[in-house]
Amino acid sequence: MTNYRLTPLRDTSANKGRIIEKTRNNMQTPEQKPKRHWMPAMITACTLIIAVFLAGPSIYQALFNKQNFTIEKVVIPNVPYPVLANAIYIDKTNEFIYSADTGIYSFDVANKQQTLLIKQPNQIFDYAVSEKWLIWPQEEKNELKIHSLNRQTNEIQVYETDYFYGIELKNDTLIFMGLTRINGNSSVATYKVLNLNTGHTEVLREIGDGSNSRPTIDGSLITISERVKMESGVSTNITVQDFEQLNDIGNYIVPYRYVENISLVNNKVYGYMWNDREDEPAILGVVDLESGQFERLKTSVSLHDYATDGEHFAIAVQKGKSNTVQLFETRDGKLERISTLPSIKERLVLPRFTKEGTLVVNGEGPDKAMYLIRFE
Repeated sequence: MTNYRLTPLRDTSANKGRIIEKTRNNMQTPEQKPKRHWMPAMITACTLIIAVFLAGPSIYQALFNKQNFTIEKVVIPNVPYPVLANAIYIDKTNEFIYSADTGIYSFDVANKQQTLLIKQPNQIFDYAVSEKWLIWPQEEKNELKIHSLNRQTNEIQVYETDYFYGIELKNDTLIFMGLTRINGNSSVATYKVLNLNTGHTEVLREIGDGSNSRPTIDGSLITISERVKMESGVSTNITVQDFEQLNDIGNYIVPYRYVENISLVNNKVYGYMWNDREDEPAILGVVDLESGQFERLKTSVSLHDYATDGEHFAIAVQKGKSNTVQLFETRDGKLERISTLPSIKERLVLPRFTKEGTLVVNGEGPDKAMYLIRFE
């Protein structure tokens, strides 16, 4: 056994001091962690979430209503609403033309001035107008004859032709449906082309089983629809013709008995189509003239009416128990809504585009306004 002698330290307090100092020098000073102010951040985040929740409809509307258009409200005083429903807007002269019980009038939008163009004892529902021409049917010797007013010379001309239905105007050419007599006993509805400068008339196309749509013109092309009997039932034949050359461009069969409001835009024919089936809703169909393909444009809304300039679609969609016009575009064969027109607080009806691309709609508010929507 080995004996050890412990020699006590004489100064215990000094020894403690040295131990503490040595230990302190050997220890690494830990990095000071920043204090996490998590409470204010959480409060801010919660506030933002609540704000987004409360303002959700406003943010939704802002994203849903990207406005690349302007809206001009036009009120024509002391004119009945049924008259305004048939009003035609002319971009070049910034005027509305409408037919009332006393005649056909012009309303200058900028100057808010009304002018009587033609005196008439009753309202006319089928007429055409441009900055140069005003065309309307009027009874002459118990027959409806086509009349034209040259708005630049104030000259009126009456054409000896049997008007029946539908007046379409393109520059100095008028296209209408007349009656062609066969063997002096019967007659057949026929589309005719009338040169307003010379009065010369040519036959464009005979109509057999009838049609549900007026023709539509784009450039020198015109579309005419006609019901045809097929093995699968009644369909519609859409014919595209060059009315200047008087030749056919193509014939396209769509599987719908009723095709209304045909529009020819950018080498495509659009139409509001349906059959006599309760389980088959009305659709907006399109025929591509180049490929000849027919397509049903997909949409999540119920259609009641439409108009298009080929890029924008003004569609009357279901809203509660009624319907109103909203704006759409096509994306991958589907109609996508781009605006509910939230700045207009009344029901909108009767959408129609001018040749220059202005959308015209009628409002059903107290002042019976019309709206001019111009896309940028």
